[in-house]
Amino acid sequence: MLVLLIVALTLLIAFAGQHLLISDELYFNALAEQMTYEQIQKVVAQNHTWSWVSYIILPIFNLLKFTLVASCLSLGYYFAANRWAFKPFFQVAVQAELVLLLPALVKLLWFLFVQTDYSLQDLQLFYPLSLLNLLDVHTVEPYLFYPLQLLNLFELTYWLVLAYGVAEVVGWSWQRGLGMVAASYGSGLLVWVMFVMFLIVSLS
Repeated sequence: MLVLLIVALTLLIAFAGQHLLISDELYFNALAEQMTYEQIQKVVAQNHTWSWVSYIILPIFNLLKFTLVASCLSLGYYFAANRWAFKPFFQVAVQAELVLLLPALVKLLWFLFVQTDYSLQDLQLFYPLSLLNLLDVHTVEPYLFYPLQLLNLFELTYWLVLAYGVAEVVGWSWQRGLGMVAASYGSGLLVWVMFVMFLIVSLS
């Protein structure tokens, strides 16, 4: 039931962001120096045509993320206690995901009511309470955008909630649960961040 709620909230926030924050004017302003008017029109038309695809991908992405996080925690538990458990860790991953819905909601409200004059780059790079938002993005290499976005208070809270859930599931202390989260989920996240950075460097 909680999985369906999270998927529904994710889709609702994405739908609201797509229709309330992103306009054709944003694309024209962002691409005016790189493309002709006709080329930008084609990009905007394609975006409208294929925007529905994102609403199919998001639930799949959510389920994949829950599975990967639960797998990391399961492996960490296996190496720490020589036992395997997946379902309870899947539930922990789902519950912790509620924390990561907050920055998406904050971002939506921020651009709706606070920073109402924004660019497409502002939307792409903004992540509330992250290290990136404390820096001048023009002085930061593009491959560092993602890791700097990940260094935020919401991600820290997510780790703490995961640690609490792990401790509750296996009957450990909270500190030991945090250690397992750092060793398992933290290692997986590090590999993912390095992969994303590699892709950005390779494609730039």
